[in-house]
Amino acid sequence: MRVAVLSDVHGNLTALRAVLADIDARGPFDVIVNAGDLAFGGPRPREAVDLLASRGFPTVVGNTDEWVAGAPGGPEALVAWTRSRLRPEQLQYLRGLPRAHRVEPPDGPPLVVVHATPTSTTDVVEPDAPPDLVARLFDEAGARTLVYGHIHRAYVREVAGGLLVNAGSVGFPFDGLPHAAWAALWTEDGRWRAEIRRVPYDWEAVAAELESGDHPEGATFARRVRTGRMA
Repeated sequence: MRVAVLSDVHGNLTALRAVLADIDARGPFDVIVNAGDLAFGGPRPREAVDLLASRGFPTVVGNTDEWVAGAPGGPEALVAWTRSRLRPEQLQYLRGLPRAHRVEPPDGPPLVVVHATPTSTTDVVEPDAPPDLVARLFDEAGARTLVYGHIHRAYVREVAGGLLVNAGSVGFPFDGLPHAAWAALWTEDGRWRAEIRRVPYDWEAVAAELESGDHPEGATFARRVRTGRMA
């Protein structure tokens, strides 16, 4: 079985299109899963949500999806700006997203996709999280293969008798590489294996759009998209 996971598009339509083209070129995949944070941050929240919804991917909710859909949290001006650009049915779509998506392959163990952890959309799991914490996450997920987003740093790690994968970020990677990220997973010899894909796109055009429009934090997010760093 082959599964693609993308995460943290954050309203970056140009990066999303590049990642979807790469996924399609390397397919077919049996399942493509979106691990949340669809709209907040980038210059094209409405168009990004439209494109993702049109593909019909199983999608889990991210913390910024919850903010935009009405939950408290996040920078007020940017949350309001993002919300104002989404149609009512798009906001309702975000409100209805589940916390996790489970894949049950015929030729391997289950795989679970979440945004941050199986019990939270905001908790931070670092790439070097201790094995006992990872083992607890596996127990909470009911699976020994767990894929998540949220931290915007893509990696693949075998730990605590299982596989922990961060799919990185499509829209705003924070590992020093501006290239969009996604994760490919497949079953082999009764177990899951994974690799991270990095995709170039015209991040300079996205940065220029952020700087030239009415985005309330355009300069900050333009710097992020250019540098691949949060700071």
